[in-house]
Amino acid sequence: MGVPLAWLTRRQDLRLRVLAGRDSLDRDVVWAHSIELVDPAPWLTGGELVLTTGLHLAADTEACADYVTRLTKAGVAALGFGVGLSHEQVPEALVGAAQEAGLPLLEVPLPTPFVAVTKVVMERLAHLQYEGVVRASRIQPRMTRAALRGGAQAVVRELAVSTRTSVVLLDHESKVRAAHPPGVAAPEAAVLAGLGTAGQTTAAVSSSEDGVTAVQQVRVGPRVHGRLVVAAERALTPVDHLLLGHAASLVALEAEKPLSLRDEQNRVNGLFLRLLLDGTVAAPLARDHLTEAGFPVRDGIRVLALRGGSPRQSLQIVGEELAERGLPLFGRVHAGCAAVLLPAGHAATAQTAMDGTRARLRSPLWAGLSAVHYLTDGPAALIEALNAASVAQARGSPAVVPFESLAGRMLTATPETRKVLATLAETQLAPLAAHDTAHGTDLIHSLRAFLEHNGQWEAASAALGVHRHTMRSRIERVRGLLGADLDSAHVRAELLLALSAWQEPGGSDRTG
Repeated sequence: MGVPLAWLTRRQDLRLRVLAGRDSLDRDVVWAHSIELVDPAPWLTGGELVLTTGLHLAADTEACADYVTRLTKAGVAALGFGVGLSHEQVPEALVGAAQEAGLPLLEVPLPTPFVAVTKVVMERLAHLQYEGVVRASRIQPRMTRAALRGGAQAVVRELAVSTRTSVVLLDHESKVRAAHPPGVAAPEAAVLAGLGTAGQTTAAVSSSEDGVTAVQQVRVGPRVHGRLVVAAERALTPVDHLLLGHAASLVALEAEKPLSLRDEQNRVNGLFLRLLLDGTVAAPLARDHLTEAGFPVRDGIRVLALRGGSPRQSLQIVGEELAERGLPLFGRVHAGCAAVLLPAGHAATAQTAMDGTRARLRSPLWAGLSAVHYLTDGPAALIEALNAASVAQARGSPAVVPFESLAGRMLTATPETRKVLATLAETQLAPLAAHDTAHGTDLIHSLRAFLEHNGQWEAASAALGVHRHTMRSRIERVRGLLGADLDSAHVRAELLLALSAWQEPGGSDRTG
């Protein structure tokens, strides 16, 4: 943190004039130091505005070049030369040497005492430090609230956004546990090696041409939970380091949070979910409770149902997966499944959570996801998720089955209803199949086209590529063989259901 030279030169009361290095006025001054030694380098640490009247400085080219070289090697930010005492004007040789070295050279007029320049720099530094403290005091509560609502991932996100850096949380094996922006990669192994191991280094900073990398150990007492790594293309400020330390403490506290406390919170959330899915909690109350828990409900809710393995273990693992994404767990066991509440916009999270749970359980797992519902439609969302999970199990699908994808297929998707429909198909359609086999006709396909086109002769005959009179003849033959009244809506519906489960000879499924 320093005072920009450009800001200092704009101070009208100081009347500073830039003589050289105008392209380098973006430098920061960390201190203003008045010194008259020919070689001031041993008393400098870098970043200073050196103030001199040139008392012992010769005006020749060699002396001025040597002086500027010493200042440049010491890393000073700029040189302020007071005129009117030792020198009536800044030596031309000094101006030339500074210009060649890219060192900003400021002329300090006689009426402006060095102490005035030093005072302005000190006051501005104090003001910047105060601004930093105020900024940190505003960010820290936000970071704490993020930790309470979303755990480590939320803290990492808040730290990255507040410091405008990239942040990665690493575990003991240097694997990424959380990161922001999303998808940011872990630091290269060489950088991590230079920063030390997780168990050895409390804090460290590494600089390179690509920027600055800082690491902060995440630990409580002797227990080390990993490391927070901040990467920036600029130098990190004291406020950045302060916020990094605060974030590391919050992540450590999250890691140390007693499991019983988290289990109790999940139990309370599970009881609330039961009321919501039973339809016994009012929507305003449900909205308030979910919002306070950090669960977004603006666009509605979905229910994810996981079938297979241990439902309680599934809930525990899904809870950890959701916590990594800043979401609280609202889950319960229902009908042998783990039912979990998700925000409407988190359909992709359902697949990620299911994949992570299956990998850790190492057992078969199937999942169904309801459509988006209002808070008042909890019971309907639960039924949809359970039905979709049953379909996923019947198919052996590794992917989450969305309920919306089952439109028009629910009766043939589950084994129980499919068995009933298959029996119906054999009973109703066997005479037609026998006739088609014996006479080479196509009555079953004709009946399907007739029913699927709502009894419209023109549309049905066009679908089969036959004349409408041919279509009429075939349907009349179907009437005679089945002894069925095809004008009855109930009869047509029953035949269409039978066709949905009909299998051609040889096992070819005609349900699509």
